[in-house]
Amino acid sequence: MTTKPTAPDADDDLEALIGQLRRGVPQPIVETHIHFYQVTRPGGVPWPPAASTTLYRDVLPAEYQQLARLHGIVAAGIVEASPLAEDNAWILDLVRRDAFFRFFVGQLEVGSPGFIAQLDRLAADPRFVGIRSFLWGPAAITLDAAQRRDLAELSRRGMTLDLISRGTTNPKPTVEALCKAFPQLRVIVDHLGGAQGPTPTPEWELSIRRWAELCPQLSVKFSSFYDVYQTGDGNAPWPAPLELAAYRPHFDVLMSAFGSDRLIWGSNWPVSSLGGGFAEQIRLAHDYLAPLGEEVRDKVMFRNALSFYRRVPPRHGAGTRGA
Repeated sequence: MTTKPTAPDADDDLEALIGQLRRGVPQPIVETHIHFYQVTRPGGVPWPPAASTTLYRDVLPAEYQQLARLHGIVAAGIVEASPLAEDNAWILDLVRRDAFFRFFVGQLEVGSPGFIAQLDRLAADPRFVGIRSFLWGPAAITLDAAQRRDLAELSRRGMTLDLISRGTTNPKPTVEALCKAFPQLRVIVDHLGGAQGPTPTPEWELSIRRWAELCPQLSVKFSSFYDVYQTGDGNAPWPAPLELAAYRPHFDVLMSAFGSDRLIWGSNWPVSSLGGGFAEQIRLAHDYLAPLGEEVRDKVMFRNALSFYRRVPPRHGAGTRGA
């Protein structure tokens, strides 16, 4: 990633990058959520499980890039799916000479032993912009002393935090508590904020609107649409509808709550293939955003990703409660 997060002209650098990437592309897209892994590596992989016949195969950059070129994707960010700390370095080495992959979200568990030392090592690569956490064990947000120490360090470095919040995984009130305790930490909740079922539940909608009002630094990833209709344990394919009407109720809640500045598109490929096609998911996004205008489409599908996924240290003197 070419942006220098600590430079005083970082926003100028961002605008230059935006201009560079959109040149000659009428509707550019920045991908923010893909996973790479190689099941044929010595020792195998901790995820996905071998029982997942759709996902259990080598998934590497060349395959994704071929898919991306067909759909106007001009840059992409990778989100680590493995709980093994050493796999973060494996991903960075995998794409080291490929400028198409502009940022990387590592997998480190906040509060785990050696967290800050691992952060130090990964931060030497400027493409490493943040982490996804609270997913593998221990996956609970407790805000105990160890977690507060690590969250404060993440915030101090201007890095980002990806979360899953669905069902009993990081319940909405605990995510709210985290955001309120660390108001300078930029957080993004993946995959439509854990939307499930054809109709938004009152509890989900209330939580989404509370997040939007009480946590101004929190964004939601406009991603993995098919998860709304997920069945089973998420490792076997499920049938998901391909009509916008099946997703619009949840989309409307998110757009009215967060607006176009705090929604960020991503595919969740190859996991998204369990529910439906890659092209169809992009079409659903474009069909929803088109009536809202080109500016809104560009923010959600392109600009917001580049603005969010970079290192932006908090303003001098802006601390964190609970640090």
